[in-house]
Amino acid sequence: MFDVIPPTDQLAPATSALLLFDRAMRIRAIGPDIVRAAQQLNAMTDHQLSELGINRSDIEDTIERFI
Repeated sequence: MFDVIPPTDQLAPATSALLLFDRAMRIRAIGPDIVRAAQQLNAMTDHQLSELGINRSDIEDTIERFI
């Protein structure tokens, strides 16, 4: 009866791996949306971006990271 119940120590790494995989897949799924939004922001003038508190270099870094 006891050998049917797996030790909790073995479940923790599997659970952590599953959560990390799930998070990575969600990030990958929203990647194109992030790039599209960054490209739209990149079309704004420097003055408009500064009013929003955004640096153009941050936008360019984000686009590079997700492409």
